[in-house]
Amino acid sequence: MGLIDIIGLTKNYGEGAKAVAALRGVDLSVEAGEIYGVIGLSGAGKSTLIRCLNRLETPTSGQVIVDGRDLTAMSEAELRLARRDMGMIFQHFNLLSSRTVADNVAFPMEIAGRSKVDIMKRVMELLDLVGLADKAGAYPAQLSGGQKQRVGIARALANSPKILLCDEATSALDPQTTQSILGLIQSVKDHLGLTVVLITHDMRVITEICDRVAVMEDGLVVEQGPVFDVFTRPRHQVSKAFIEVVISRKDDSGAWGYVPRGLLTQVLFLGPSAEDPVISEVVRRFEVKPNVLQGRISHIKGRPFGIMLLDLTGAPEDCRRAVEYMRSLNLVVEVLNDVQHG
Repeated sequence: MGLIDIIGLTKNYGEGAKAVAALRGVDLSVEAGEIYGVIGLSGAGKSTLIRCLNRLETPTSGQVIVDGRDLTAMSEAELRLARRDMGMIFQHFNLLSSRTVADNVAFPMEIAGRSKVDIMKRVMELLDLVGLADKAGAYPAQLSGGQKQRVGIARALANSPKILLCDEATSALDPQTTQSILGLIQSVKDHLGLTVVLITHDMRVITEICDRVAVMEDGLVVEQGPVFDVFTRPRHQVSKAFIEVVISRKDDSGAWGYVPRGLLTQVLFLGPSAEDPVISEVVRRFEVKPNVLQGRISHIKGRPFGIMLLDLTGAPEDCRRAVEYMRSLNLVVEVLNDVQHG
């Protein structure tokens, strides 16, 4: 069992014929110390899932077991105590506009009944941790979006939780600020030994920071596993659609933006093979001409992978043999068209 185990989780809104199923039997397990990503389009059920994790939403059926305790079987008093082990950061920050930065961070500790001395000591520790020690007396209206989210992270950590829940924590931020917030989440997770569950609709966020990922569609988990495996060998069409955005092999109209003369072939070079001279070896071995349409090397959690889009021309049999040769090298090779030209 993991630190978090979700078993057969369902959530319906409304009753009878008008009931809407937001979750339809979700099973997943999150290990202690990992960053677990949940990705899906709007309406897939991912935000409902994370709100059921800390019982902001009450599941219709199923279990949410956290650190061996079933949250769905707890009384309100027990649940209040259990929630202290789970901090949450939100898409739109949810800061109290009439309170200073320091007072926003202090708020959860005030509710928990901690002493003023303990609260102020903890507030300054957290503001230093998130890089906002000089903003303690500022108000939310005086902060940038990235600074507001840093306050949100500090507030979520106020009661020393074991788990950090992130509900679209970067979707309201620009790309550069997103990078800084993801870096902060990783740093805080490592520094404090947290487990992080991160909800997003952006595959780039998943590949940047997450260890494992669950892909959701229509209230179901349709694919899950290590991020590197899901990204490089997606099985479900929804996963492939998210990955295609990162690869950007199509133009805005959804077309290839290029009329291939031969086999339009996508090659994923995994791990150390990302830097091997594979294409030159293909040319040497086979009577084919690979026209490189697109190519780059990137990283998933520090592991290199390369993506290359080729128009492979030559005799059909030679092209097929070249594809099989690349597959024999443990590369992920996908032929994107069915038409072959000599």
